[in-house]
Amino acid sequence: MYEIGETFHKQYADLYDKIVRIYFTDGSVRIGLLNDEFYEDNSILVSCEVIRIADIERMELFEEQP
Repeated sequence: MYEIGETFHKQYADLYDKIVRIYFTDGSVRIGLLNDEFYEDNSILVSCEVIRIADIERMELFEEQP
């Protein structure tokens, strides 16, 4: 389990403490603050929601449109 969290952390290290757009494997999308918190190394905390890393397809920095 630790390897999943470590790989994820390295891939998205520059997005921590920023607002991100998260694309999930089920096709849904959410926007929230990515916190540097891991739960059992297989989940992250985004805003007030614990999200399993395995459910994430990709993430990107959220930039509001003017």
